[in-house]
Amino acid sequence: MTDNVLARLNKLDGRFELTYPDYGIRIRAPYAEWVFEAAADIIRRIEKTKTDGDIDELQLMQEIGEGGDEMSVQIDAIKYNKNNRFEVVPQCVVSLGDMDYRWVSRNTQAEEQTSFGDRIHNMAMTRSNSFLVNEEK
Repeated sequence: MTDNVLARLNKLDGRFELTYPDYGIRIRAPYAEWVFEAAADIIRRIEKTKTDGDIDELQLMQEIGEGGDEMSVQIDAIKYNKNNRFEVVPQCVVSLGDMDYRWVSRNTQAEEQTSFGDRIHNMAMTRSNSFLVNEEK
């Protein structure tokens, strides 16, 4: 961990305000979750556009004849990282007190899933994520 501040969330006059200095973004809303959702969407779009621009720039340089084989490796690495970041279902580990939960993006969850967050340290779960049940004979 570093001590660098990436963004700052404040509550001003009953409204939440998130400031993200890297892009000069300031987002204000009455609820913290609205601010975070907007910030995540905006930052994702900016980063994806930036990554696409980096790929286009390197491909153009490769077409001109600069970089050689090293350029192909660099382009492939950026494309691989782009797929890992933007094409994979977003997941995080959320710690609430001494319990850890797995969070999966609501927009990409399977419809049959009933719980939004699954407990990671739930001893009642089997390896196949099915709950153990006492069967009556």
